[in-house]
Formats: sequence, structure tokens, C-alpha cells
Amino acid sequence: MTEDPLSAKIKSLTIDDDSLSHILTKFNTSSSLTKEEQVELHNQLLKESQNPDSSKILYELLLDVPGEFIKKLQRVNDVSGNILINVLNKNKATDALVQDILSNLRSLMKSSTTEDIPFYLGIYSSLVTHLNITNTQHLNLFLTFVDGKDHDVQQSVLVLIVQNLKIQKSETSEIVKEYLEVLMEENSLSSASFLNFVLVQEMCFPVIPEICSPIYQNDRTKSHLLEKITSILEGNYLQLTIPILKLIGSSCIVENCRNYNVKNYLEFLVKGCEINNNEIQVASSLNLTKLWKTIQFERKSTDDITVQQLATNFINYLKLQIPDFEYLELSVEGLMYLTLYWEVRELIRMDVVVIDILLSKLEETSTSSSGINTTLQYGLLSTFSNLTKVKDINDRQSNMNSKKQLKNVATPKDGSDSDKENQEGIMLFNRELLDDDKIVSKIVALKSYKSTHTSKNTINEVIKIVYHLSTDQKKSTRVELVKQGAVNIILNYLINFSEIKKQDHLVYAVPNVNDSDIVECRVFAIRSLARMLISVDPQNVFTKYDIRTAIPFLKELLGPDISQYQESNFNSESYLHDMTLLDRFESLLALTNIAATTNSELKNFLIQQLFESYLDNFIVATEDTEIQQASWELIANLITQPLMLAKFFNLEVPSNKKRLDLLIKLLNSVNASLQVVVAGLLTNATDFDMIVETLVSDDAIFNQLLNIICDILLDEINNEKLVLPTLYLLVNLTYAAANTNQKVFNSLSTNTKLKSACTNILRSGNSECKEVVIEVIKMCQFK
Repeated sequence: MTEDPLSAKIKSLTIDDDSLSHILTKFNTSSSLTKEEQVELHNQLLKESQNPDSSKILYELLLDVPGEFIKKLQRVNDVSGNILINVLNKNKATDALVQDILSNLRSLMKSSTTEDIPFYLGIYSSLVTHLNITNTQHLNLFLTFVDGKDHDVQQSVLVLIVQNLKIQKSETSEIVKEYLEVLMEENSLSSASFLNFVLVQEMCFPVIPEICSPIYQNDRTKSHLLEKITSILEGNYLQLTIPILKLIGSSCIVENCRNYNVKNYLEFLVKGCEINNNEIQVASSLNLTKLWKTIQFERKSTDDITVQQLATNFINYLKLQIPDFEYLELSVEGLMYLTLYWEVRELIRMDVVVIDILLSKLEETSTSSSGINTTLQYGLLSTFSNLTKVKDINDRQSNMNSKKQLKNVATPKDGSDSDKENQEGIMLFNRELLDDDKIVSKIVALKSYKSTHTSKNTINEVIKIVYHLSTDQKKSTRVELVKQGAVNIILNYLINFSEIKKQDHLVYAVPNVNDSDIVECRVFAIRSLARMLISVDPQNVFTKYDIRTAIPFLKELLGPDISQYQESNFNSESYLHDMTLLDRFESLLALTNIAATTNSELKNFLIQQLFESYLDNFIVATEDTEIQQASWELIANLITQPLMLAKFFNLEVPSNKKRLDLLIKLLNSVNASLQVVVAGLLTNATDFDMIVETLVSDDAIFNQLLNIICDILLDEINNEKLVLPTLYLLVNLTYAAANTNQKVFNSLSTNTKLKSACTNILRSGNSECKEVVIEVIKMCQFK
């Protein structure tokens, strides 16, 4: 009996290492191995392949009997070709040898049984990846393996095409083109050849659409497709329906192919939705969904089908007892597109069962034993993002910007918006999704969305969901968002997609990528952060991050930093100019809540970051009283800090004197709410001896202030929120005058307006106000 070449070669070698000799003997025998033995032998060979001496022996075997050596690699299931790659790398194999091995692999595949092909394709692909060497001519054989019987084989061939395109794009493109053209030019194709022709096009469309598109739109291809479509509609060749539908769907990435599909295959797709086969209905519906905008643009009649009917086909498939995972994924993709239409959004929101299914599938995308499915996860998150979207006042305010208005008119939108969509209904749906279904908690539990490998698109959809939920102005909704972990979701996102820049004592956050989607979602994230921080005690929220982490982000909502406009390039980001009045207002409210802290260091940080950059301008912004008042409220929470007091009461600086004049003037504002804020601010400031003495020492300021106080006590007696702090302010001023300015203090006893004001409080004020004013009367001893 003739000895096989590999055995003969092993015997001819001088192998001093008994261990290696034993391993090679076991490697070359034909006896079967248990799983454990296979793993053990593989690990032993892998280790020897990294040893310089052992690797040389393995290299000699590879040089002399490459085909036999490669066959034996299957015995140890070296699917990644690591042993082979180690041997080649350790011995500095020439390109010619690598090409010879690739040719051997091709020969093995050509003569192998079908079940061996995936193994050899895997090794071939690994060699191309690690050694960056390929032979495009081999693709002609590999393309014949695409027969629809083995999905893994098709994926391996696709990987090889992508690898070849990276190394030799033009040659690879030409090989695929010629392969498809040969099939296309046939007068008639057998079922197997037709299937291969269709599958190769479908597989290659996403990677070389410029090659596939002309072939797909060729009359010869159309003739082949229509011949089979006619038979399908007559009840024959049903097994070819799905491949044809998948090809049509794959071609939809090219615009002129979408037009071509509507022109030639619309009737087939509509009838596909009526065929009594769940998978065919799903695939047909998905294609119609992808083509819906083109169908509408071409003004094709859609009387036979509506977006609601398409959505119903997907929903019905999701409700099947045990749906096929591939078509479940396609159904979710379809709903992702269709929920751009308000009619479909309303249909799904009303279906509790399908919402539960979508939520359970979302959880499974990260916990499934088969691994994380990021594609399905993206589709589900996008669907929920569309379902939770409410009309946002920020959109309306942004549209007032003329440039944005022109852009919105010029740019057609996907899907449809309608005033018929019940906004209150969406809000109720969102509350149930948050409160009952705990959607944010479910998202937090997903392993994949937090991974650095997760696509930005998936993370953006998470941010949009939180943003849509935060639009609800009910405090309980925003508190629930915080409870379920939304603040950490937002801060993780902002930190990952931001660069922190410093200029002197100022800290700025800016997007770290030039990507319009990221820029937009960062704004959504910051808005959500502001809304949540308005509704809760910030001190209890920041457990993972320092509370100061949020400040640079909240500053972005305030718009460009005017104080640095001429000097800084941080404001070149145009998105800052698109911040709305609501953005500024919500940011100021959040910052005011943060400023309620007793942490003096944090208060000083807020003053440094905000006062000259924003507040100094906002407090005089009379064109928007809400922004002006919110700014004063923030200052009121910071006024106990010497750093802030100096900006109003250090009268040696002219700008400070102007601010104090404004402050006193606003105590007499027509805006009663603003008066209350200013009165509280002045009362807190005058608790400090140095401040109140400054006011008393300047006759003009004191008299102006006293006159306004009297007017309030005489004319606004019913506004208890204003009168009480005003009285405490009066007490502080009276004490200071008694202690530091006898002339001013003596004048109080003869001030008839002040006496009348105090009398008015005694007559009409509440008990607390009366107690305070009695103290003033005792001190002044009116005559």
C-alpha cells in the first residue's frame, strides 16, 4: 500500500523533539478525535507553530506537501488558519509561496464536498487578511458557491469580495462584472443558474453598486426576472420569490434603481403582499416600504396598499408564535421606516401587544445566547424613537430663524407629519412607556449600547428617546427619568462626544467630531439634562460624576459666549447660534437649581463660568423678560458669595455701579415676579454688614432705595411674596443707618412717606409683616 505524501515527508525529516514527533504523528493519523482531543491537539500545534525550531519543520511540510498539510488542518478545526499563518510569518514566506497556498486552497475547494468548503474559505480569508495577498481570479470559482443553501458560505464569499476590493479594487470589480454579464447574456437560465445570478447581485449591491446597478437595469436581466415573476404569479417557482425580493430590496440603495423598481416591479410587490406566505408578505412589504417615497413621487396609484396595511403585515409577523429570526428582523426594519408616518405611529401606539413584543425583543438583543444583535437593536430603538416623538416647541422657535426656515422648505422630509396626530395621546403613551414599561431601565440594562464598538446611530436613538420623554413638563416624569438612570446615559454620551477646552478660568465643551447628527444629538442630550436637573435635587443625582461635569454642557444651551467673541475660536460652532429662548431658559433654571447648593466652591465655579460670559448680558435683556428674570434668580442663589457681591456693591468699579443702579431700578419693575426676585436678592445681600453699609453711606442710592420700598409698601400691599422680603430689606437698612450714618438715621423719623408705608402695613398686612414693621417703627420713632 502506497504511503501518503505527508507521512512520507514526516518520516524523512530529522525531528529531535520527541514531543513534536508525537504531535505530528497524531496530527497525521486518520483515527477520529473527540472534541477534547481536537482542542488539545490544536493548542499543541498552535504552540509549536510559534516556536522557531518547530515552525521550521512545519514549514518544510507546508513547502513539500501543501495540499495534504492544509487538509489535516481541518482535522484540528483550525478555522481561522492561525497555525498556517504563524508558520508563514515565522519563516518569512515569499509572496509566491502564499500564492501557491491560495491556489492549493482553491483546488481543494473545487474538488471538495460541499460541507468542506466553509472551512477552506475561512482559511483563505484569514490568509488574505493577515498577509494582504490575494488572487482575484479565484473569485470566479467562489462566486459559484453562492447557491442559497449555506448562509455562512455566502457570507464568507462576500467577505472575500470585500477583502479583494480593498487590495485590488478595479480587478475585483471587473471579475464580478464579467461573471454576472456571462450569466446575464444567457438566453435561458436554469433554476440553479438563475438563483446564483440573483444571489450574487444581491450580495454585491451594497459593496459595488456601480457594477451591479447597470447589470440589474439591463433589459436582459429584466427579461430573466420577469420570466420567473410571471411563473411565480401563476403559482410556480415560489422558492425563487424570496431571492428575487431580496435582490429588489438590495438594489434600493441606488436612487435610479428605486425608480426602475417602481416602474417594472411594483405590481409584483403588491401581489407579493397577498401571497399566502408570511415570509413573502414581509419581504414584499419591506420593499414597498423602501420604495414608498418614490411611489408617491412618481404618483403611482397606491389604492391597493397603504402604509397602515404594510405596517399590519409586519405587526402580524411579529405576533407569530415562533417567527423566523431573519424575517422578524426585516419586520422591525420595516416598522422603523414606516413609523416616520404619523398614521403608522398611531396604529402601533394603540397596539399594546406589539409594544410588549418590541420591548421584549429589545431586551433580548443584549441577552440572547446567540450574542448581541446590534442591527435589530438599532431598528427597535429607532422605532421607539419615532413613536415617542412629540412636537417640540424648540422646533418651532428654531424655525423662526430665517435660514432654517428656508432649509426646511427646500428639504423634503421623510415620512409625514400631521396636525391630526394627537399630541396629548403621545404624551400619555410616553408616560406609560416610562412609568409602566420602564423603557429607560431596559435601555440601561443593554450591554451593547454602552460599548465603544456600538454605532453612533444606535446611541443617537437612545438619546432621542430620552429627549422625547423629557419633553413632558410633568415633574414626576422627569423624576422617573432620573430614577431609571437617564442622567448617566446623557452624561456618558456627552463625555464621549465632547472635547473640553479651557481658556483662562473658562471651561467650554464642544463636539469632538464634525458630524451633523452628533451635533444635533448633543443638543438633544443637553436639553434633556437641563430638564431633568430642573426637576430634582442635583446633589442627589450626581453619584457617578462630579456635579461640575454638567456645567460646560449647560453653558452650550446659553448660546455663544459674547465676552470671548473677538478672542476665542470656541464660538465658531454655528450650532450655538441656533439655541432657542427655551434652551436658554431651561438651562438657567437648571443652573439655578444647582446654585441652590451650600457648596461655596461650586458656587464660585458657577460665577466664574457664567457671569461675564452670559448673565451680565441677560440681566439687561428686556426684550425677553423670562430670560432676564431667570438670570436674576440664578444670581440671587449666588449672591451670598463675595465674588458675586463684588460685582454689584464694589462701587469703585463703574460697571459695578451700573449693575447696582439696574438692580435698584428693577425693584420697582412692572414685572411683579421679577420684583420678588430682586427684593430677595437685596435682602440676602444686605445681611452682610459691608454691603448694607455701602448702601447707607451713599445718600443718593439710599434715598432711591427707600423711596421704592415705600412705594411697594403703599401700593403693593396684597403681594405678600414681595412685601415680606422688602420689609426685611428695610430692617437691614434701618439697622445699618442707626449704626453707621446718624444723619440718615435721624432723617427717618421725619420721613412722612415711610411713616405712611409702615402704617399701611399695620393696617392691612399679615401678622408676620406686622411683626417686622413694628421693629422698624420702634427704631425710627416717627414724629
